Amino acid sequence: MVDVKCLSDDELQNKLDKLGFSPGPILPSTRKVYEKKLVQLLVSTPCASPEMNRPRERDRAQDYDGSEGDTGSSPGLGRSHMPRSN
Repeated sequence: MVDVKCLSDDELQNKLDKLGFSPGPILPSTRKVYEKKLVQLLVSTPCASPEMNRPRERDRAQDYDGSEGDTGSSPGLGRSHMPRSN
């Protein structure tokens, strides 16, 4: 296994990216969190290829805009859930 403590910030970020995890900035205050996450990903996905772990673009788009598959039944969305003004 890779010794995550010996990786540069760029190497750590690249390895996380390849495993499908998009980290924020790697700073002295966040580095240990990302080192731990990399170890978790390496242990949990020893046989899967990196592409298998990466979310597909279509799936990501659904997460953000909610337009596909939206039944309109979510609370707080649409006019039917808004109070009427008199």
